[in-house]
This record gives sequence, structure tokens and C-alpha cells, in this order.
Amino acid sequence: MWIRIELHNHTIESDGTMTPTELSEFMAAQEIPCFSLTDHNTISGLSQLPAACGDQIRYIFGYELTSYYGHMLCQNVSSYIPWDDIDSNNADLLFHRVHEAGGLAGPAHPFSVPSPFSNGMRWDMNIHDPGLIDFIEIINNAHPMIPDNYQAIQWWIHLSCSGFPIAPVSGLDLHGPMDLSGVFTTFIETEDNFSRFQNASQLLAQAIRRCRTCVTRGPVLHWTLSGETLTLSLLPGLTPVPIQEPETEASFFCIIKTEKDSLVIPIGNKDCHVSLPYTLRSSKGAVLLLFPAESFHSEQLDFSYLTAVSGPIFF
Repeated sequence: MWIRIELHNHTIESDGTMTPTELSEFMAAQEIPCFSLTDHNTISGLSQLPAACGDQIRYIFGYELTSYYGHMLCQNVSSYIPWDDIDSNNADLLFHRVHEAGGLAGPAHPFSVPSPFSNGMRWDMNIHDPGLIDFIEIINNAHPMIPDNYQAIQWWIHLSCSGFPIAPVSGLDLHGPMDLSGVFTTFIETEDNFSRFQNASQLLAQAIRRCRTCVTRGPVLHWTLSGETLTLSLLPGLTPVPIQEPETEASFFCIIKTEKDSLVIPIGNKDCHVSLPYTLRSSKGAVLLLFPAESFHSEQLDFSYLTAVSGPIFF
């Protein structure tokens, strides 16, 4: 079961225009079942979420740690994380503090426009141990695909293919009501009945740690691996799975990419079973990228047409 979740949102408690109640109402009106409140350097709005959301929508306590050297999204955190003693060379300490508080941490919009135009927006902190990163916001909908999000995707691909279990996520970076048509969103996979949980923090933690996330603006790209056989499926996400007649060509192409190799797989509305070659299976990790068939060119990928990114595979 895949659940939509929005992980990057602001209210009037920092620089947004909506109250926590109005944010909850906006999410419910958009039929988004779960969201995280991530105001800048404050947790003042978190106490308002239980009453604001009631039984209508699930919420996660979060916070956007906003430093001079980059922004870090902290999920499942309800306490302030100090950063005053941080400089550009000790980001690991921030990750440790979030983890000690029981939370998850990842860079937000890591390749946004740097100083002097947007002081602190770009991730300029040195991470000595990439294994501390729980997730990376590979697509921020408030930033352009080229170059900002493209560079974030490439960074995540490099780390994942090097064997680091880092989940891809997206962010609306919501500061007020907006048109959500065409945006990328995050889906998390859960084996449990989502409606049984009063909050989604446990489900988010399970999905992030298992890298069972999918960033998409179309269908969800679902995969399972059994021995040498990879099974790919398209599931309803922001759009329904396209109807495909047996004799027609594939609706999408999925690229399985490692550091040194890649494999292109046509995929439609039926499960696709692929026997992975040894050159792929001998890699530390691989990522899956989904592109629409009508705009796909294997020689030169145009990321402006990217449809979905699924969590990495580790062999």
C-alpha cells in the first residue's frame, strides 16, 4: 500500500501565510492524507496540529533547521535542534543530534541559488559520513528542475549507487495556497493499514529506513527483487495507470542505473519481469528513473520529462 505524504510545509509560525489549521484544511481539500509541518527554526506550530487535524488527516512533527550553510529537513522531531555552534565542516554533528532526538534528517533543496542571492539556501556543509543521511529532497517544487533539482538528483544517484541507503523525497516547500497540478509528490510504502495509526511518524520512519519511497508526478513506480529477477509495476499515484492495449508500445521507459552501467526497460500497465545481468547485480546499488515513452531518448536523458524516481535497490 502506497500513501501520499507532503514533507515540506510552512505556516505563519515562520514565513508562511496559513495557520496550522488552515494548512491542515488545505491538505484535506487537496485529498492529501498526511503532511509534515516544517517551519523554519521553530516548533511553535506543532502543538496546534492535533486539534487542527483531528481525525481527518494525519500529521508529522517536523522542523526545517535553517543555518547559514544549508537547510536540513528534520522529520519525527518535536524538540528544537541547536545549530549555533555549527560551521561548514561539521554537518555530521547535526545529523547525530536529530537522530538522538529520535528523528530523521536530510538536506532540503541542496543545490539552490547560493549566497549572496540566497544566503544559506544551498547545502554548503561537509558531510563526512554519508551514511548519516536518511533522505535527500531530490525535487523541490519551488525550485527549477534545471539546474537545482537535476543536481540534487545526480547527488542522490551517486550516493545510492555507492551503497548508501538514502531515500528520495520531494517537497512542495509550501508557504501558502498553491495550484498543485503538475507537482512532484512523495509516496511511502506501508505494509500496515494506514487508517489504524493516529499519526504517521512510525510509518514514515519505516519507509525511509527501508528506502521504500517514490517521488512522482504520475504513477508510482513499484519494484520487488527476488534473486536475479526484478519485477516492475506501475500503480496509481497522482495519475491513474495508463490503459495499454497488448499490441501497443510501452507507456514509459524505466532506466535502472548503477555507477557504471544502465538498463532500459519498457513498461506499461502490466507487471514487467526482468532478469538482471551480472553487470548490474555486481554493483553496490542501483536507482530507478521513469520517463514517458513519447519523450524518451536513451542517448541523452532530458530530466525536464522525468516522471518518477523510486527508492534505490541494493544487491
